[in-house]
Amino acid sequence: MKRVLTLLAAMLLLGVTVGCGGDDEPSDQAAATPSASPFDRAFIDAMVPHHRSAIEMAEAAKSRGLSSMELKQIADDIISSQQQEIDKMLAWREQWFGSRTLGRNAAEVLGLSESQMGMMEHDADEISGAVDVDQAFAQAMSPHHEGAITMAKLAQERGQHEEIKTLADDIIEAQEGEIKILQKHTGGEHHG
Repeated sequence: MKRVLTLLAAMLLLGVTVGCGGDDEPSDQAAATPSASPFDRAFIDAMVPHHRSAIEMAEAAKSRGLSSMELKQIADDIISSQQQEIDKMLAWREQWFGSRTLGRNAAEVLGLSESQMGMMEHDADEISGAVDVDQAFAQAMSPHHEGAITMAKLAQERGQHEEIKTLADDIIEAQEGEIKILQKHTGGEHHG
């Protein structure tokens, strides 16, 4: 949890610094405007670490011993499909923007609010220390998926490459289906 909060705080701080002219990395960290930081690059820069966090949570849940077959399947699907999506996005980033190195002001460029960012603040530590691993995984992953869906819906509207729009469609379809299953295991809580 601390790692995710630190990363998000650093993203927001850098976004403010870049927006105020404190540009330490001129080639890749230009002013935080849609024209200087294309939407697709910002989407990749936000979704790759988001997917990495989901994979870490799924791996932590599996290592702790998920008991539900449905949740085991979701964890396996997250690990497999989201790693494939990360690989695609990094290849696109290199092809379209000349670098696989992720920028740090993606949330600001996407126009995500603090409450939307807060929805995504979950990590493997929440699952590793939980008494009920199934419930902890479901409670952390449901809002995490909702955050990915929020970003994917923005990509459907503002994506500049068809590949990004297609990926957004795939993310929404997969994660909406998984949320329905996850919510059966949250202990009566609904996030969103």
